[in-house]
Amino acid sequence: MRTVLVTGATSGFGKLIAQAFLNHGDTVIATGRNLKERKDIFYSERSSFHGRLVELSMDVTNINEVKEVEKEVLNRFGKIDILINNAGYGLFGALEDLKDEEIRYQMEVNFFGTVNVTKIFLPLLRTSKGKVFNFSSVFGFMGFPMTSLYCASKFAVEGLTESLRGELAPHGVQLCLIEPGGYRTNFGTSLNWSSKEESTYALQFRNYKNLHQKISTKKPQQPSEVSNGILKLSLKKHLPMRKVYGKDATFSHLLRNFLPSCIYFGLMDMVYKKIFMRESN
Repeated sequence: MRTVLVTGATSGFGKLIAQAFLNHGDTVIATGRNLKERKDIFYSERSSFHGRLVELSMDVTNINEVKEVEKEVLNRFGKIDILINNAGYGLFGALEDLKDEEIRYQMEVNFFGTVNVTKIFLPLLRTSKGKVFNFSSVFGFMGFPMTSLYCASKFAVEGLTESLRGELAPHGVQLCLIEPGGYRTNFGTSLNWSSKEESTYALQFRNYKNLHQKISTKKPQQPSEVSNGILKLSLKKHLPMRKVYGKDATFSHLLRNFLPSCIYFGLMDMVYKKIFMRESN
């Protein structure tokens, strides 16, 4: 039986991942902010999985909370086999319109949260020669207007993971980047949008928000594709460097990686102009 720790397990991909590993027969340590007080989240799983679900409160930006969870895991299990760094959120809007505290918190959660948890749990992962899955995004390998800070946080996770892959290989720890496109989770409804009312970027911002709304109402990609995919990856002997999920992300990945830069950016400039600078009728 494997021991799996999932951050941001309170909803979206995180909860689905926890359920997938529980159904497989693993022990899951589900973590999230104030999770111990939120008894409704895993109400059915608590009774169904006979002690294989451990619910622990952990804010990934709070080093002391991460260390407390590490101590509890060490005392109860002595190791973890799989770490899934899923905790994160999106901050969207023009850079000039974002508040300094919003900018810093985006990086604190998405990047430094991943750093905090990975660093503190590495001794236990070395013991088990474990596996780490770090959540990135389609916006982790391609920039996009009105998402500069979210992209920056995910680009940082990509650099961290690629570097750690070689750093930890001699110690038996494997890493994999998870790069999903758009899926029907609560991510879209929990976005933080710039709240600046008067802005030089008002047209671009409005058009992007409208585009985001239109995309979210189309036939969605099912998030279970990602949670079940990670479970299947975890059973492999060797992890790939990255795994892209979703038709939109796969198409974007092909464009970004196989077109010459001059063609790619020329094409994207035309797309950006069409999307962001059109006047409403």
